[in-house]
Order: sequence, then structure tokens, then C-alpha cells
Amino acid sequence: MNKKETIINTARKLFTQYGYTKASMEEIAKEANVTKKTIYSYFKDKSALFQYFIDEELLKIKKEIEKREKKDLPFIEKVSKMLFYTLNYRKKSQLLKAISNEKDLLYCHSLLEKYDNEIMDYIKRKLEKEIEVGNIKKCNPKLMAFIIYKLYVSLLFEYDGELNEEEIASEVTLILKEGLFN
Repeated sequence: MNKKETIINTARKLFTQYGYTKASMEEIAKEANVTKKTIYSYFKDKSALFQYFIDEELLKIKKEIEKREKKDLPFIEKVSKMLFYTLNYRKKSQLLKAISNEKDLLYCHSLLEKYDNEIMDYIKRKLEKEIEVGNIKKCNPKLMAFIIYKLYVSLLFEYDGELNEEEIASEVTLILKEGLFN
């Protein structure tokens, strides 16, 4: 393993264990058995090192989404599966949990916001494509992406009952496809 990989692995471990605020560059250097100068030769500062992990998390999610996208499913089912996977991943990610626990820290909050915005932007682009080909009614794709995403966030993080992927997909599909009113 080269020095950069050692730094990355050590930083990931310490950020996950202690969070962004408590993990110091000195501690990362000491544990990785390198100098701070060596770390700075790869990463401009602590926030750039931390940003590396956020980008890494988003890349993992994008790869999984692309796999799911290839399946021949109706649009809303693709979005439902993608959202369920993405939010479940977020819920289980130790690194993202560490970030979430630092809600008072503006920097960490902005990283989670970036994460959320990337997902909502993905949904928006999919909605625009479906509107263009006539599969769904014209709507405000940005607003609809926000509504869909926040609905899933609420279900996975705030709903206190048992839910599974199929039930979530079914209920959200019902609301979006058929509406709630008779």
C-alpha cells in the first residue's frame, strides 16, 4: 500500500470513529506513520481530505444506481429503487453517520446538503427526460424531485413503523401515478 492509500485508509477510520471535528491532521499523520507535510502533498487541507470521502460515497452510489437503471422497469419503480437504495446506504454508512452527528458544524451540514442535492438533481434529470418523451405530465421537475426525495427521507428516517422496499415503492407509486383523491 502506498502512502496516499495509507493516509486515506487512516483518515477514513479516524473520521468515521471521531467525526470531522475531532479527527486532527496530526492524529491522521501519526496513525498513518507519515508527516503532516506528506498529507498536505496529497490534500490541500483537512476539508479537502474529507471531501474525498464524500465524493467517494457519491461515486459508490452512482455506480449502484447505474446498475439498477439498466433493469427494464417503469420510471417510478426505477426511481423508487434508486431512492430506497441511496437512503438506506446513507442510513448505514458509518462515515455519513459520523457527519450527521456533527449537525452543529456548518461544514459537515453542507456536505450532507451536497449529497442530498446530487440525488435530487439526478431525479430532476430523470423527470425531465420522462416529460420530454411524454411518459409523465408536465410539472416543475426541480420541485417534484424535491418532493419525491423528501418523501423518501421522511419514510426511511422518521417513520416509526416497519416498511420494506416494495411497500414504499408501491405507496409512492400510488401517490404519484394515481393520486390520493377519488
